[in-house]
Amino acid sequence: MSISNFNFKIIRRFNGYNSGRDKTNLDPRFAIRGSQNVYKKQSGTMAVRPGLKRRGIADDTVAEVKSSFVWESSVGVTKPVRVANSLFEVESDILESGTFVWYSLLTSLSKTRFVFDTIWDNSVKRDFLVFVRGDANIFKWSGGIGTIASTTSNTIVLNAAAATLGFDTSGSVIINGTTYTYSGVTSATLTGVGTDPTGEADGSVVLATVVTNANKPETDFICDFIKTINNQLHVGSRASRVVHISEDADYVNYTVPSPRTPGDPELLILDNLIRGFGVFGGILAVTAGFRDWYLVKFQQITVSTTLTEQTIVDKLDTSELDAALSHEYITNVGDSLVYLSRKKEVRILGNFKNINRSSFATLSLPIKDELFNLTFTEVQGDTSSGELKSVGEKLYLTSVIDGKTFIHETRETLSESGEVIAERFWYPPQIWGISRIAVIAGVEYGHSIANPQIYQLWNTEQWSDDSPSDEDMPYTAILRMAYRNVGKRGTLMKMDMAYYEGYMPEGTILKTKVFLDYQGSESVQEVFINNPEGAGILKKISKFFTGFSAIGLGESSLGDNPLGEGLTPEELSQETLPKFRKITDLAEVDVFEYSLEVSSDTADSRWEILA
Repeated sequence: MSISNFNFKIIRRFNGYNSGRDKTNLDPRFAIRGSQNVYKKQSGTMAVRPGLKRRGIADDTVAEVKSSFVWESSVGVTKPVRVANSLFEVESDILESGTFVWYSLLTSLSKTRFVFDTIWDNSVKRDFLVFVRGDANIFKWSGGIGTIASTTSNTIVLNAAAATLGFDTSGSVIINGTTYTYSGVTSATLTGVGTDPTGEADGSVVLATVVTNANKPETDFICDFIKTINNQLHVGSRASRVVHISEDADYVNYTVPSPRTPGDPELLILDNLIRGFGVFGGILAVTAGFRDWYLVKFQQITVSTTLTEQTIVDKLDTSELDAALSHEYITNVGDSLVYLSRKKEVRILGNFKNINRSSFATLSLPIKDELFNLTFTEVQGDTSSGELKSVGEKLYLTSVIDGKTFIHETRETLSESGEVIAERFWYPPQIWGISRIAVIAGVEYGHSIANPQIYQLWNTEQWSDDSPSDEDMPYTAILRMAYRNVGKRGTLMKMDMAYYEGYMPEGTILKTKVFLDYQGSESVQEVFINNPEGAGILKKISKFFTGFSAIGLGESSLGDNPLGEGLTPEELSQETLPKFRKITDLAEVDVFEYSLEVSSDTADSRWEILA
């Protein structure tokens, strides 16, 4: 038996992404700056991200999504809402299950940076949506969406009971752009309709209108953000040091009684202009100015025979620029509060084992310099804004102007001895071009910064991006690794070949670039790992290993699989991908260190790097 043995230094476990450390003095298992559109899979491989899959019909209108919210309503219907193209809209598939259409609730908007939350109305036993937009109003939407079964001159009969569809007992509705008032509800019938609705076709969509509560919580108070805690609506303004807290049974009652009892309204006056609200350990956390954080607690005491409630405001010890940049960049991971600070660091306010008090820690050191050079906005009104949002084990941070999304993931498992082992790492930037994250029925989506579109982010089973023009768009995916030497700095090594191992369909076009010495100062050599479509010396074929036969063209969607040999089955799990190995020849050179890069830039290029 003979064995071919090459002296390769193999990287077989990956550590995620780090652009904050010197890339020539970093563990070579890290991906470094220059990487994009790749991520570390649960299997441990570094893989190209899936393509963006559009939800709903194509819309090539040049108008970004400025604000969004997903309302899991108490009537059992999920209602995504958004603000785009000067419209406030709700998505629904009420006409045809699975076919999602956006319907306008407000039009001709001059202020488009909305902040949403929900409130429970115990008198009607359901919740409703509340929102503010940087003016002196608090808005309410009951969520009513239905279709017409029939009409008379003063009634509208719906195809289901009005209450189960989310309609109030009186109010107004929009049908095909026309507003109709009604004074009562009897089961599925809106009664006392003020204008004859018989001209509206049966089957037309009926939408409850938005209710405006003017000059709430007080006259001329500019409502920039809200947060519901214990069914009390907390309202803040960037132009004020005041926090208004509503009654728990009436979201528009802000009159503070004396004495206060549990659930009564409250008014706080802090030391700086308010910038946003969060929740820490179930209580209100307020960020203000450039450095302030406050925790607001309520303590119940009995005065004489009356149960009253005292408000306690704890101001935390912080440093300059430790405040959150704005309300949109505050989220939660468990009981801990996570936010983007004014010095563009992702920080966490939590309770840690080695500290006996609540404390701040920084999560973003591996990408600190990169974040500092991005643009995150905080201005109210019609200014675009990104978002920091937690979804399960992931944190998403979006930059609208740069079109990039950074993701931090925590993966926890149990050791054999029962100890929790946590792995925390960043992904390289994803060039998604999204402003906000939405989770709809457990699926993660992103709202576009270019069009009124929403795209599924993961598990799309495609490796090209959908576009508003319905054309498959390729994207550039790059995995660039930290520099490596022979183990002792200052020692020369001879480089004449490089080794790659992973998974991909045989039709994938995959390139490698080798930087020989720092930034390729000795040379930069670029060759194909796999290029079945090339001619002559450009045609390169990796060695593939597979235990199944490739399916024919007629049995697979062209949009799902690369053309040519090696088409994989529709489920496209890693187990069905061929494994590849490739040794690429390089022009021989002596170097102190080197960096390897793998990349693709054609549609339907799917790959995973194992070593």
